[in-house]
Amino acid sequence: MSLYNYLVKSSVSAEEIRYNFHREEVEQLYNLLQEKGYDSYFDFVRDNQKDILRYIALSDSQRRQKKWTNHPLQLLLRFAALQIAEITVQFQNNILDISNIVDSGSYRNFLATCADGVLPLLVNTPLREFPFEGYDNPFLAHKDQT
Repeated sequence: MSLYNYLVKSSVSAEEIRYNFHREEVEQLYNLLQEKGYDSYFDFVRDNQKDILRYIALSDSQRRQKKWTNHPLQLLLRFAALQIAEITVQFQNNILDISNIVDSGSYRNFLATCADGVLPLLVNTPLREFPFEGYDNPFLAHKDQT
């Protein structure tokens, strides 16, 4: 498969993770994040990177296995996987032009294209966002209470 196809098709996993969230789970997740706050959530992501990345790499049927559905913090794990997968897809979409540069373009254009993909992620702090419609940002609500 070409680099371009890998970049384009990677969104499938992010979409699967998103569509497996039921409305009640989103509500539960929202309340949990509002209660815990961003710092606690960030600590969770940092401390559970290996499991989060493993979860992203699984097929939809593998994600439904007992090991993952019974994970003690499965809601946070799935949310982190969703965020990281969607952030990665955003990055990949921002660097689609890289497939035209590899093996034939300049290393300067290669770097500039990669920087174009990374810059929005550095500036926007995407882990602070709640990507479900109809909800305020639970991290901001927590911040206002402190």
